Amino acid sequence: MYKVLLTGATGFLGGELLVELSKVSCVEKIVCLVRAPNEGDAGRRLERVFALHNDPYDSKKVLPLAADLLDSRLSYDLLRDSRLRDINVIIHAAANTSFLAQKQTAIEATNVFGTGRLLDWALNLDKLATFAYVGTATMVGCSPDVVGRTILETDDLDCSAEHLVGYTRSKMLAEMEVRSRVPREKLLVIRPSILLGDSRCVVPRSYDIAWIIAASQRLRMNFSSPDAACDILPVDYAARAIVKLLLAERHYLMYHVSAGQSASTLGELGKATISSWEGAPPLVFATKPDLAALKKWLRGGPPDARLRPFRQHLEYLKESVGLREVRLLLSGLEAYWKFMDLNQRFDNARLLADTDIEAPEPASQYLKRTLSFLECVDPLAAAVNP
Repeated sequence: MYKVLLTGATGFLGGELLVELSKVSCVEKIVCLVRAPNEGDAGRRLERVFALHNDPYDSKKVLPLAADLLDSRLSYDLLRDSRLRDINVIIHAAANTSFLAQKQTAIEATNVFGTGRLLDWALNLDKLATFAYVGTATMVGCSPDVVGRTILETDDLDCSAEHLVGYTRSKMLAEMEVRSRVPREKLLVIRPSILLGDSRCVVPRSYDIAWIIAASQRLRMNFSSPDAACDILPVDYAARAIVKLLLAERHYLMYHVSAGQSASTLGELGKATISSWEGAPPLVFATKPDLAALKKWLRGGPPDARLRPFRQHLEYLKESVGLREVRLLLSGLEAYWKFMDLNQRFDNARLLADTDIEAPEPASQYLKRTLSFLECVDPLAAAVNP
């Protein structure tokens, strides 16, 4: 029987993972480490995770644990808790996913040092069989040798890799620590690719990343190549895949949970998600020099010759969106266009070989069904805090 401690249970992936785990008969209990002032509040947060999609909540199986990865006493307090002595599986899915440079200290505090504190406790457990670390496939970074290709599960971990944002670097550092400290026979490293929405017709647990679709709807312009691959997965598929990996007879230490060959191109995603309406120009794919010219125009300069093909878009942005909002949206999207330019797929051959899960549905297909659930997204609010 599996006795699990799960971090990140109230997050986007962690919430879906918690519900999926709760349905597995051989999972006897799931202790959820929740950042809350007390266990009453922690329990109520877990109840809301299940209530979102009307899933049954078994309070005897799903147990709250009020704790914080940032707490310097975390490992000491966990070692004293008698409820945790029989834990044999740890799934570490918690993370600070902000892309903001000014939050770098907080990101590392959670993702790197918080992981270290969890390990300080976990490695003292007598019955620990599996430590599953949920990282990210994007931790491979942006060095020239990983741009424009399929990233293989056999590729070596490169600690010198360049990174676009501090978040991906922090996940790389945390994975390095996990690999160095957890015995190989007890370690499972899971790297999901980009999670966006839910393939079912339900309200997604988070609108992270999804705001980019809403922003593209507003701008009607994308400054990356339409032929670039974007390895996107729905969160429900990722959660099912992780549970199947936990229960499977595994032959490898690390697995990508990704779209792989099912990854859609930006052009396919744009066609599927950017709807047309009266008065709005069609979506266009422009270049980085075009973006530089647009920014200059937004600062009050005259339209550059490069912008002549986009006269309809300039008029629309000025009259229907507003130049201040356009500037904010472009600023928030800056890092994401850099990720799009990486043009990466992440090979998922190990996942498909070691489990009975099917290949994922392309994002350009499932997003067509779920666009109505993204209508409430305020892209401006998200652009200010990406």
